[in-house]
Amino acid sequence: MTETSDVAAPKARVLFVDDEPRVLTTMRMLFRANYQVFTAEGGPQALELLKTQPIDVIVSDQRMPGMTGIEMLRVARELNPNAMRILLTGYSDLSAIIGSINEGEIFRFVSKPWANEELTTTVARAVAAARASEAAAAAGDAPAPVGPPPGVLVLDDDPTVPSKIQDILGGDFRVVGATTMDEAVGLMERERIGVVISETRVQSSPVIGLIGTLKQHHPELVSVILTDRADAGTAIELINQGQIYRFITKPIHDSQCKITVSSALRHHHRLAQSPELHQRYEVAAPPPTASAPAGKLMDRIRGLRTVVKRWV
Repeated sequence: MTETSDVAAPKARVLFVDDEPRVLTTMRMLFRANYQVFTAEGGPQALELLKTQPIDVIVSDQRMPGMTGIEMLRVARELNPNAMRILLTGYSDLSAIIGSINEGEIFRFVSKPWANEELTTTVARAVAAARASEAAAAAGDAPAPVGPPPGVLVLDDDPTVPSKIQDILGGDFRVVGATTMDEAVGLMERERIGVVISETRVQSSPVIGLIGTLKQHHPELVSVILTDRADAGTAIELINQGQIYRFITKPIHDSQCKITVSSALRHHHRLAQSPELHQRYEVAAPPPTASAPAGKLMDRIRGLRTVVKRWV
C-alpha cells in the first residue's frame, strides 16, 4: 500500500486496486503527475486504506483472488459513498456486471487491456464528479418531497407489464405504459415522469440510444432496466452510455421491484433538487456505430427539459 505525492497543492486522491504489482506500477507512472496516487494489492488492503484515507476515485480490477472488485466496491461504497467507482474488467460475467450496477453503483466500466487515453479521460471525469458530490453533500440533504411522487413509465413490448408493475407497487404509485419509443416520449411530453423502467430492446430496437439521450438532456430522470435477455456487453453499455440506476431480471420479483422503484424515485428527487449531482451520472459519448433516436424524436427529447422543469 503506497502513496506518491510531493506536491503541496491539494490534488484529487485516486486509489488503484489490483493484485498484479506491475499493473499498479503502470498506474502510478501514468497518474502521479496529476493526482495523489494510492495503491492496494487486493480488496482487503484497499478497504483497510479506505477506513483511514479520504479517496475521490477508486479504480479496481474485477478478477482478483480472495475478493473480487465488485465485492470490494460494494463495501467501499458504504465506507466512502461519495467516491467514484470505476471497474476494470477483462471478461464478460453478466451476474458480476449486474451486481456491480445494483450494489456498487459503478461510474464506468473500462475494458482490459485499456487504452491510456480512455482511462485518463475517465478518471478525470470521475474526479470532477466526486468533487461535485462533495459540494452537494456539504449543501445538506434535499428537502423532503411534497405531494404525490412523479409517475413511473414502463417501456416494454408486452402491454401487460405496466399493469403488473402497478399491482406490485400499489396505489401510492402511478404507472403508465408504452410499447414503442415514440409513445414513451409522447407520454413524457404530457406526464410528470421521474423513473423509466425499460426492456433492453423494444420493437426489436435497442433502447440504449433513447436511455442515453434522455440522461444527457434530462439528468433528473432515473432509468431501471427490467429484462430477461441481457448480456454483459449490453449491461456495460447501459452504464457507460446511459447511467442506469438499477438492473433487475424477469420474472418480476414483487419485493425487489417495489424496493427498487421506491429507491429510484428518491434518487430522482435528489437529482432534481441538487443539480451538482448531475455530473456524477454523466454519460459517456456513444461510439459512432451506436444507434441513436431518429432526428425528430431527438428534438422531442431535447424539448422534454422544458416540460419536466415545470414539475420539479
